[in-house]
Amino acid sequence: MLIFIGLGLYDEMDITLRGLEELKRCDLAFAELYTSHMPGLSLERLERLAGKKIKLLSRRDVEERAEEVILKLAKQKRVALLVAGDPMVSTTHAALRLEAKRHGIATRVVHSASILSAAPSLSGLHNYKFGRSATVAKPEAGFFPETPYDVIKENLSRGLHTLLFLDIKAEEGYMMSAKEALEILLTIEKKRGEGVIGRDTLAIVVSAAGAPDAKVTAGKIKELLKAELGALPHTLIIPGELHFLEEEYLREFALLGE
Repeated sequence: MLIFIGLGLYDEMDITLRGLEELKRCDLAFAELYTSHMPGLSLERLERLAGKKIKLLSRRDVEERAEEVILKLAKQKRVALLVAGDPMVSTTHAALRLEAKRHGIATRVVHSASILSAAPSLSGLHNYKFGRSATVAKPEAGFFPETPYDVIKENLSRGLHTLLFLDIKAEEGYMMSAKEALEILLTIEKKRGEGVIGRDTLAIVVSAAGAPDAKVTAGKIKELLKAELGALPHTLIIPGELHFLEEEYLREFALLGE
């Protein structure tokens, strides 16, 4: 059996009681931490909670060598795969679960907190008013994806909020900041010139969701580029039409208007 166990947002204490019990019952435990980042997580402390060793897997182990590294063991033993956030939010884990089913391996999912729910909750925006989400990717030679711009444009046309994930390359020690993401969006706007986003556009930065020092900052992009936005990881929201309760919440808890 292969059991996907969500670790939540910040540290090892975010694992649910159900998740910890499932982990304790497993014969083998693996963890992948490249699809997201948990700034307070200690594998050593988690191992003490679980009473067993946990092997950290690379991207290649999960995406290219899963049959050899994970699935062949799950055919005979009870195997846990620990992941940040909520397991099936990542297409990587959905693909692995499908592959396990093709191999006749039973699977189970133990859910935990996800940035998909935490960011709207922290910002006070109504979750039913969010449209499609997108990832702002780090531009590289010959690679400058404009998908986030298109998603923002589509959502704004419908009055909807846009949740933007920011690029993480854990194995390279890279995490995109909200300021870098905003500069990328402004660069795309300069190229496209469609009036979707500008320096006076309202944006919201969620910093270190789940951490004791989690922070939410709202303001015009030109203000956010100069502001202290808090610890990484960052999540970015481009709001659509604000309900008066959403606006009041942002003023009280996200520094809007200060």
